[in-house]
Amino acid sequence: MKKIILFINVFILLSILTSCDRFSSGEVKYVVDCSPNGFDITYQHSSGNTAQQKINSSSWTRTFNGNYGDFVYISAQAMNENTIISTKIYYKDKLFKSSSSYGDYVISESYGSLK
Repeated sequence: MKKIILFINVFILLSILTSCDRFSSGEVKYVVDCSPNGFDITYQHSSGNTAQQKINSSSWTRTFNGNYGDFVYISAQAMNENTIISTKIYYKDKLFKSSSSYGDYVISESYGSLK
Protein backbone atom coordinates (compact mmCIF):
# COMPACT_ATOMS: atom_id res chain seq x y z
CA MET A 1 0.00 0.00 0.00
CA LYS A 2 2.85 2.40 0.86
CA LYS A 3 4.45 1.69 -2.53
CA ILE A 4 1.22 2.58 -4.32
CA ILE A 5 0.90 5.87 -2.41
CA LEU A 6 4.56 6.67 -3.09
CA PHE A 7 4.08 5.91 -6.80
CA ILE A 8 1.00 8.17 -6.97
CA ASN A 9 2.84 11.01 -5.21
CA VAL A 10 5.84 10.71 -7.54
CA PHE A 11 3.53 10.65 -10.58
CA ILE A 12 1.69 13.80 -9.39
CA LEU A 13 4.97 15.59 -8.69
CA LEU A 14 6.36 14.75 -12.13
CA SER A 15 3.13 15.89 -13.79
CA ILE A 16 3.30 19.23 -12.01
CA LEU A 17 6.96 19.77 -12.86
CA THR A 18 6.55 19.01 -16.56
CA SER A 19 3.45 21.20 -16.91
CA CYS A 20 5.24 24.15 -15.27
CA ASP A 21 7.86 24.10 -18.04
CA ARG A 22 5.10 24.95 -20.49
CA PHE A 23 4.56 28.31 -18.74
CA SER A 24 8.25 29.21 -18.50
CA SER A 25 10.09 31.75 -20.60
CA GLY A 26 11.99 30.89 -23.76
CA GLU A 27 13.73 32.33 -26.78
CA VAL A 28 11.59 34.11 -29.37
CA LYS A 29 13.08 34.51 -32.84
CA TYR A 30 11.68 36.70 -35.61
CA VAL A 31 12.82 35.78 -39.14
CA VAL A 32 12.08 37.64 -42.39
CA ASP A 33 13.18 36.43 -45.83
CA CYS A 34 12.64 38.45 -49.01
CA SER A 35 13.57 38.03 -52.66
CA PRO A 36 14.55 40.35 -54.25
CA ASN A 37 16.30 42.28 -51.45
CA GLY A 38 14.71 45.16 -49.58
CA PHE A 39 11.83 45.45 -47.13
CA ASP A 40 10.47 47.52 -44.27
CA ILE A 41 9.67 45.83 -40.97
CA THR A 42 7.56 46.62 -37.93
CA TYR A 43 7.93 44.39 -34.90
CA GLN A 44 7.16 44.24 -31.21
CA HIS A 45 10.08 44.21 -28.74
CA SER A 46 10.14 42.07 -25.62
CA SER A 47 9.28 45.25 -23.69
CA GLY A 48 6.04 45.60 -25.66
CA ASN A 49 7.22 48.63 -27.64
CA THR A 50 7.03 48.70 -31.43
CA ALA A 51 10.04 49.33 -33.68
CA GLN A 52 10.42 49.97 -37.40
CA GLN A 53 13.42 49.44 -39.67
CA LYS A 54 14.34 49.53 -43.34
CA ILE A 55 16.29 46.41 -44.33
CA ASN A 56 18.36 46.38 -47.54
CA SER A 57 19.32 42.69 -47.49
CA SER A 58 17.40 39.51 -48.25
CA SER A 59 16.94 38.40 -44.63
CA TRP A 60 16.68 39.69 -41.07
CA THR A 61 16.60 37.96 -37.67
CA ARG A 62 15.97 39.22 -34.13
CA THR A 63 15.94 37.14 -30.90
CA PHE A 64 14.85 37.96 -27.37
CA ASN A 65 13.48 36.24 -24.29
CA GLY A 66 9.69 35.87 -24.18
CA ASN A 67 7.22 34.59 -21.61
CA TYR A 68 4.15 32.43 -21.92
CA GLY A 69 1.21 34.69 -22.82
CA ASP A 70 3.33 37.53 -24.30
CA PHE A 71 1.99 39.03 -27.53
CA VAL A 72 4.50 38.92 -30.41
CA TYR A 73 4.23 40.62 -33.80
CA ILE A 74 6.31 40.95 -36.97
CA SER A 75 5.23 42.61 -40.23
CA ALA A 76 7.31 43.11 -43.37
CA GLN A 77 6.51 44.97 -46.58
CA ALA A 78 8.52 44.36 -49.75
CA MET A 79 10.05 47.38 -51.48
CA ASN A 80 9.90 45.81 -54.96
CA GLU A 81 7.61 44.31 -57.57
CA ASN A 82 7.43 40.53 -58.12
CA THR A 83 8.59 39.80 -54.60
CA ILE A 84 8.14 36.82 -52.32
CA ILE A 85 8.39 37.71 -48.64
CA SER A 86 7.89 35.59 -45.52
CA THR A 87 7.72 36.22 -41.79
CA LYS A 88 8.23 33.54 -39.15
CA ILE A 89 8.13 33.51 -35.37
CA TYR A 90 9.84 30.73 -33.44
CA TYR A 91 9.25 30.11 -29.74
CA LYS A 92 11.46 27.69 -27.83
CA ASP A 93 12.97 26.51 -31.15
CA LYS A 94 9.56 25.57 -32.60
CA LEU A 95 7.78 27.38 -35.42
CA PHE A 96 4.98 29.33 -33.73
CA LYS A 97 3.52 31.46 -36.57
CA SER A 98 4.38 32.07 -40.21
CA SER A 99 3.08 33.84 -43.29
CA SER A 100 4.21 34.60 -46.82
CA SER A 101 3.08 36.76 -49.74
CA TYR A 102 3.96 37.11 -53.41
CA GLY A 103 3.44 40.13 -55.64
CA ASP A 104 4.20 43.82 -55.91
CA TYR A 105 5.07 45.60 -52.64
CA VAL A 106 3.32 42.85 -50.66
CA ILE A 107 3.04 42.51 -46.88
CA SER A 108 3.58 39.45 -44.72
CA GLU A 109 2.77 39.44 -41.02
CA SER A 110 2.83 36.91 -38.19
CA TYR A 111 1.53 37.43 -34.67
CA GLY A 112 -0.03 35.80 -31.63
CA SER A 113 0.19 35.21 -27.89
CA LEU A 114 2.96 32.80 -26.91
CA LYS A 115 1.81 29.39 -25.78
